[in-house]
Amino acid sequence: MSTQTDVAAGFSFVTMVENLVAGEHLEKNPWTPDAMWHNIANQVVEALVVRGELRRDDANIITAATPLEELPDVIGCPTASPIWRCIYSTYWLASGVAFAETKYEIRNIMARRAVTTKQFSFMLGVLIDRDVRRSKNRKLKGVRKPATLQTARNAFGDGGFLTDSIPGKRWSPVYKEPSTLLELALAGDANARITLMIGGGFALIMDGYLTRDRESKFFEGTAPFRGSPPTILADLASHEHGLRTLAMAWMYWNPDLPAHEYDIPDVDKYGAVIIAGETRETRRPQRLTEYRLYEIASPAKAMAGFLKQQDTRKAKNQDSPEDRDRENRERLGMALDVAHDAALALRDSKVSPPPHPFGSHDDWEHVKSTAHKVYDILVKNEPDEQDDFISSESPDEQDEYEAD
Repeated sequence: MSTQTDVAAGFSFVTMVENLVAGEHLEKNPWTPDAMWHNIANQVVEALVVRGELRRDDANIITAATPLEELPDVIGCPTASPIWRCIYSTYWLASGVAFAETKYEIRNIMARRAVTTKQFSFMLGVLIDRDVRRSKNRKLKGVRKPATLQTARNAFGDGGFLTDSIPGKRWSPVYKEPSTLLELALAGDANARITLMIGGGFALIMDGYLTRDRESKFFEGTAPFRGSPPTILADLASHEHGLRTLAMAWMYWNPDLPAHEYDIPDVDKYGAVIIAGETRETRRPQRLTEYRLYEIASPAKAMAGFLKQQDTRKAKNQDSPEDRDRENRERLGMALDVAHDAALALRDSKVSPPPHPFGSHDDWEHVKSTAHKVYDILVKNEPDEQDDFISSESPDEQDEYEAD
């Protein structure tokens, strides 16, 4: 009886099971980093409970012992979504003094002098993806895009959604619908902005829209500039267009489906879904991409990065005339998009002249003249509607000809 009491006082059944599993891995199969940090995370949560830093009920929510469907009644969130477990876990492990206490337990368990924020983020990632591991690790038959679970864990290893305003800072979750959080964030509520940033960031990371920073992404053109996930999320949360994108990602996110089965639509700075195509047959929502996410986060960095990519590509090899035309079309389209966004922002500026939002009359005249010149060139060089159509033999006819 005394043995049972001693065990109950210092360890839980979960801890004993984890220790047995760890012993099996030491003797037979070595731990993968994911499994190792998952085991550390469980031990850390248990240690915080033993020390009185965390209540058992809170630990059960964090470790998914409390089912999702009970979350609205237990923590007061509006829906039973894995995102709310993620936000709740982040708050109890990373906000305020909890961040230092959690890192202290990680250091004790791993016998390390220091734990980086990226290591902390990776541990948090393998802890909060419990509810979606199976769905986000599915590879659909006939789909070339890989499952996003490992991509998401790589992103968490690069900082995840732990921007400078989250770890060790004083904030608290706001348990409201994403649309309400957006209104509060736009009105200046810092807690709502952080809650929206974590929720939208978790959705974007788990579905592979926001990935770790790699040099190859920049030079392959999948991202216009280099930036880690926390950097991009901080930029997104700093202005209206970015906050609307985070809210849209959260609202469209489906925890039960792999990322292959649906897409998050792109929105403009006013929150309206962007529609591509001009006819009824071609109209469709424009889908969000990682490149577009970077562009929304920081248009100025995106333009500078795009021009740098163009210069690097030209320096590597001499492009053909067709390649140069394609690059110039891309430059023209992107420059006009940035110019359009800037013109709308200046038009809607709340600043009362002087100075005028568009600058002096000479500044305005120069911009207007340049815009007219570009418009005149476009009008005088309209392509034929049939230029995109290329007549060719069917594959069957071509095979027959070659056989003869």
